[in-house]
Amino acid sequence: MSRAAGRMSWRTGLWLAGKGGRADGTRIALTATGAALGTLSLLAAVTVAATGEGDGPYTSDLLNQTGLHPGIVIAFLLLCIPILAFVGQCSRIGAPARDRRLAAVRMQGGTPSDVVRIAAAETGLAAIAGAAAGTAAYFALRVVLGGPVLATYTLQRVSDGTSIENEYTGPALRFPTDVLPGVPVFAVVVIAIPLLATLFAVVALRRTTFSPFGVVRREQHRPSRFGALALFVGGTVALSGFSAVVDLAGVRAPEAMALLFVLLLLVTGVGLLMSTTALSAAIGQLLVRYGERPSLLIAGRRLLAAPGQSARAHAALLLVVLLWAFTQGYGANLLAMVERDEVVYSTDSSFYRGALALVHLGFGVGAVITAASLLVGSVEGVLTRRRLLAGLAAVGVPGSVLARATVVETLAPLVPAVLAATAAGICAARGALGTTVGEIGMTVDVRVPWAGLAVVSLGTLSVVLIMVLGSLPLLHRSADPAELRAE
Repeated sequence: MSRAAGRMSWRTGLWLAGKGGRADGTRIALTATGAALGTLSLLAAVTVAATGEGDGPYTSDLLNQTGLHPGIVIAFLLLCIPILAFVGQCSRIGAPARDRRLAAVRMQGGTPSDVVRIAAAETGLAAIAGAAAGTAAYFALRVVLGGPVLATYTLQRVSDGTSIENEYTGPALRFPTDVLPGVPVFAVVVIAIPLLATLFAVVALRRTTFSPFGVVRREQHRPSRFGALALFVGGTVALSGFSAVVDLAGVRAPEAMALLFVLLLLVTGVGLLMSTTALSAAIGQLLVRYGERPSLLIAGRRLLAAPGQSARAHAALLLVVLLWAFTQGYGANLLAMVERDEVVYSTDSSFYRGALALVHLGFGVGAVITAASLLVGSVEGVLTRRRLLAGLAAVGVPGSVLARATVVETLAPLVPAVLAATAAGICAARGALGTTVGEIGMTVDVRVPWAGLAVVSLGTLSVVLIMVLGSLPLLHRSADPAELRAE
């Protein structure tokens, strides 16, 4: 190890960062992909934020009405949450082997800062490459989609305090490609994702940084069941009877009511995520005790051995499902109100339906991205356990059994968790917004959006299944007796 003045140089850190195996290459490639998606989403957000009254016109009324731009920006920023979760999950691929390699550096005289340099060099360069790819894709899309098209659009103008809407037919842009964010904002956005990814990688290595012996043996803690379940059930029940909770707490101010709702939703989400670890362990115990097929026994043993890994992979997806189900309930409430106004005031509901469709599309994209993190989790599990898989294959376990075990390991704890998140989200919406809209004598019942909830739950599980099936070819390649020599 070449060192200068008692410290490892960045050149040496880069050299060591590139000396990993196949798992390290997969981790670097997926980290770059997540960074590219995050950069593209942030650039889209700041582009919409920079759009003003004189820009456009655009084919979408959402872009033509500047008052709706903050909502679009928030949607893009929320989309970054599952993307960051995806990047975080990518950083765990091959983590045990990487931790052992970095621990060896510590044992041979490397300092904690040396370990940080190696991790920062690997993750930072991958994220920078991804950010550069995302920026290139942003400019490429501006060129490809920048031309105007013939469309009918609506422009809103305010004259003498009165809002006037006029409909036009003519050339319009599909996206705000006529607006470019300022250079300072652009620079901050491009470096944001690499900085966050690097920080996450460094924090994840705190145990290796502190002591190289921390990666040798880690005590398994039994996950708490009743505390997490009490948080989830208590939060869901409180949200379902939100009006009664408000009356009991004596809350009258709208701001205080909104804060109370957010706190209860946060408690419900935390309880849901904490319960996932205990749920994975409980399902693993049931599979080991009552499972008769080899695939069920293998999946059960895996869930018992590492319930936290399953919970970590499911966390972001469950949050997306919870918020998406709440949005379905909010949309049903809004459409019921609009339908009532159509009868009383002849209000046009097409705009609201289009806006809600875009919101649900955004959540769908977020669900796909977070489901991709489960694919990353499956890849991580395969790469981490390839010696074990190779050993099972060497003693005669068929590849189809190992494939079924992988599917069961992913879906067994996820199916009840997704259904619980969907139920909590719709209960929160109906409890906070009510089941009827309108005044006395002119009320409209808010229907339960069963079709939308089916898309949320069954659609999410279907995407997850597709992602897991996508990892099976790597499973078959890893279940090779030659992998018994892998480190």
